[in-house]
Parts: sequence; structure tokens; C-alpha cells
Amino acid sequence: MEGGYGQTSAGGTYELHKSRTERSGEDEIAKVETPTATCRLVEEFMLLANMAVAHQIYRSFPQEAMLRRHPPPQTKMVDELQEFCDQMGVAVDLSSAGALHASLHQSLGDDQYAGARKEVLTKMCSKPMQMALYFCTGALKDEALFQHYALNVPRYTHFTSPIRRYPDLVVHRLLAASLGCGPALGLGVEAVQKQASHCNDRKTASKRVQELSSELFFGVFVRECGPLESEAMVSGVLDESFDVLVLSYGVQKRIYCKSMVGLESFQHHRVGKRGEITLVWAPEGPGQAAVRQVISVFSLVEVQLRADEAALKYSALLKRPLDKEA
Repeated sequence: MEGGYGQTSAGGTYELHKSRTERSGEDEIAKVETPTATCRLVEEFMLLANMAVAHQIYRSFPQEAMLRRHPPPQTKMVDELQEFCDQMGVAVDLSSAGALHASLHQSLGDDQYAGARKEVLTKMCSKPMQMALYFCTGALKDEALFQHYALNVPRYTHFTSPIRRYPDLVVHRLLAASLGCGPALGLGVEAVQKQASHCNDRKTASKRVQELSSELFFGVFVRECGPLESEAMVSGVLDESFDVLVLSYGVQKRIYCKSMVGLESFQHHRVGKRGEITLVWAPEGPGQAAVRQVISVFSLVEVQLRADEAALKYSALLKRPLDKEA
């Protein structure tokens, strides 16, 4: 199942380290995997192959080539994110994907929580991003729109996975035709664009199914092995709830203040672009004082993952802090 800490590759792409569940006899363990140097090397060669093929088929078939483009992020949301990062004291350069990659590796420290902070910030940076799209080159008149923002390259396509992606098959046929070792594709601009649009729809749907499948199977894991306790990092703050990245399992969950047991009150307030929630925990016994806890992005908290009554669903519960932690 997927989840875990994220980072960017040398080209500026977003990646997620994998978390998986292993079963050995009666024991079941969930852990976060990190990619090896070998995996990174293979990935870089795959990116280079995709780029080289994109240039080749576009040179040979400037009207019928199927490429993949990634529009730049929404300007207003980027400006708001930049203001938030400046206020948090995080030196992030959002001017380009390459600049973002470089700043993520420089500004978040090298302690044990650096990977978690990078994942939280990567999630925040992904919100202004638009979806990458397959397209037919003849359907777009402005070549500037061909650019792939996240990879920071002018031409890109999908070539390396024809056994699992239909666009790769189209690209293979175009490449073969361009090299004189295969027949012409035999499709016009309208037909290629129609296929590209259908592939975009199917990719969006499959991504959603993948996310729901991961959520479902992790719900099974929590039901069989839970409740599970872990340290977590706050990744977002809303008016009456907040999101956390559960560090031991690489999953993100939302915690609702109104459903928290033992909470006396809560108050949301905003300082510039930064939202905070102040929680007031009721005294545990006579003569004891209430405990105040401030929740903001990058805060560390303790959570418990527990199965819900609904089948295959689970929730994250915030654990009451010790007085010295609050």
C-alpha cells in the first residue's frame, strides 16, 4: 500500500516513499520504505528515455504526436503559499520546479523529522499544482503549452510502460513509424486528441481507485492489528479540524475537534496566512489544571489509529498531551 514520506527527484518531480504491510505467520508489520540508489538510477534513465522519445516523435510527426504536458501552478495559490512559508521561516523558492526541489533539500534541516517536514511541505506545494495531461501536438498551437512544469522540460511523453498504459502503446507505434520500422499510425489530430482525452479521464479515475484501495487495505490492517499508536506531524489546520501525517505508517488523516473526548474547548485563530487551533483539555481530576495545546503546521502530536464501527473504516484520535508537552 502506498503512503509515506515524499520528496522531489533531480528533475523536480514529486515522489512518495512506499509504506507496505508484511505478514509473517500471525505477525503483521507496516513500515515505510525508502527508494535505493539503484531505483533512483533506473528512474532517471526512464525519465531520459521518455524525454528523448518525445523529441523524436514530435520532430517526425509534429501534428500527430501524443505528448504529456503539465501546466504551471495557479499563481494566486502559489503567492499565498510563498507568504505562508515566509511567515513560518521556511526558505522555499516556488519560482520553478527546479528551484523548489533545491530549496526543499536545503531548508528543512537534517534531523529525524526532516523527512516528515518535507512530506508535509510537498503536500502543501501540490495543492496549487494542476493535473498533467496527455495531448495531441496538433491540437495545441502554442508550443509553450507543451512544457512539463514538474519535470522542468519542454517535451515529455510516456514510453517506458506499454504493458500497463495505453498512451505508451501509441507512442511506441509513433516511434516505430518515425524510425522506419513500423507502419504509420494512421490517425489524424482529432482522433489522437480523442484518445488522449479518454486516457486522461481513465488515469484520473484509476488514481482515485488506487487511493481508495490503499485506504481500504490499511483499514483492514488497523482493524486486525489495532489500535495503533504513533507520533504524527500536523500537515494542515482548518477551522474545526486539522490533518496529521502519521509518521510510523505514512498515512494522512483528519482529526475533528468536536469529536475529541476530554476536550473542554477549542478556538481557531489566524496569524497572517498561518492557522492555529488552541485546544483546552479538561482537568483529569480535582485540583488539577486544564491543559492547553496549540496545534499548527509542523507541530508534533501523539495519535491513536482505531477501527470504526463502519466496515473497513478507521479514525485517528489525538492523545491527550502530558502537561510538560503542551
